[in-house]
Order: sequence, then C-alpha cells, then structure tokens
Amino acid sequence: MDITSLPEDDRKWTEDDWGTLLQHLIKEKIVNVKDVTALVLGHINPPQVGTSIASNKNFQKHYEKRKTWSNVVEWFYNQSGVCQDCGTMLELQADHIIPKEQIGAEAADRLDNITLRCRRCNVVKRPSHAKGGLTFLTAESALMWLLFVKRPKNYEEFAGLCRTYGLTMASIRFQEAWAMAKWLEKKGQYVITDDNVTEVAVPQTIIPEHPEDDMTTLPQDSPPSL
Repeated sequence: MDITSLPEDDRKWTEDDWGTLLQHLIKEKIVNVKDVTALVLGHINPPQVGTSIASNKNFQKHYEKRKTWSNVVEWFYNQSGVCQDCGTMLELQADHIIPKEQIGAEAADRLDNITLRCRRCNVVKRPSHAKGGLTFLTAESALMWLLFVKRPKNYEEFAGLCRTYGLTMASIRFQEAWAMAKWLEKKGQYVITDDNVTEVAVPQTIIPEHPEDDMTTLPQDSPPSL
C-alpha cells in the first residue's frame, strides 16, 4: 500500500490508485470504512426539492393550490439522478438551465427550466466563479490530496504546492488546511520541519472563494404546506 509510487499527476490516477490512497487512509486510521461509507451515503441522498422548489412562490404560481408538490415530485422522479454535466450522483442540486439573470426569476422558475447538477458543476458555471473547476479535484479535496500524497515538510512548501496545483483561493484557506498536518504531527503520523506559518489578519467577513463553499441556486425556505 505504497502511495509514494502513485502518479505525480492526479489526472492520471486510475480507480486502483484512488483505492490505494483510500486504503492508506484507513490503515493509518485517518478514516474508517464506516465513516467513509456513511459520508458517501449522505452525499448521494437526493436534494431537498421540497424546500428548494415546491416552497418557492414563483413555482407555485404555475399550479393550482396544493398541486405544486405533486408536480415537483413527478418531475423529480423523471430525472436521471446524475449531474447533467459530469454524471456524478454526489451532492446534486436543483439548478436553472437558463439563469435567472438572463430571463428574470419569474420566467426562470419553471420545472422545464430546472435540471440537476452537482454542487461543483453548479458553482463552476457561474460568472462569479470563473476560475472554478480549473483543477482536477475540488479545492477541499485537493488540499488534503496534496497533504497526504506529497507530504510537504512545512507550511511554506505546502502553500507552494497548492499554488502550483492551481488553487487560487486566499492563502488563509491553506493555513486552515495545514491544521491537519499539525494534528497528525501530535500523533506521530506526520513530520514537520522548520515550520513558520505566516500570521495574517483575518477580515471581519471572509468571502467564499472556492467551489466547495455552500452555494445553492434556489432558496431554502421552510418546508411547503402541501
């Protein structure tokens, strides 16, 4: 289970390579099979269209009173259950085909203008996230992939790897991720040398800058009265 022999470029990894990394994480007791399986099950749980669509007043305008939910369910069950863009079943969201910015909320909020996209693809297509999706892995995954596979010896090396990989968010995200190395070092599972994490002033409001921040296209209101 030697991860040092795996390809340098994650784009060239096979299913077996990813399996090797997972087995390594399990062997090192970073995660266990139950936790991984439970996490995956949670992320393939279908999106909450009851709160994101059926409770939306713009959608409700198109149906008789108390008929919105039955139409939404029919539409939902007729979907393929995968992201329209990448085909994953993970973290699906209801998303507009033609954006509200182009045709207005009232015209956009119709079932025939809604599809399913995963969280990453949903965010990547937004003009405000022009750099989203440029890397092979999502930002949150890439940070940990670099840490466990490349094994940087200090924060400076880790930050350099992040930039080389193509991560464009503020460096404060790298410092947060470096906490994993610090925690593992305390357990004797990671070696850090000459570490010097530059202290930075944290702004009062931190604007999300990477695809993994929680971005939902449709409003998440209270469950509809159906």
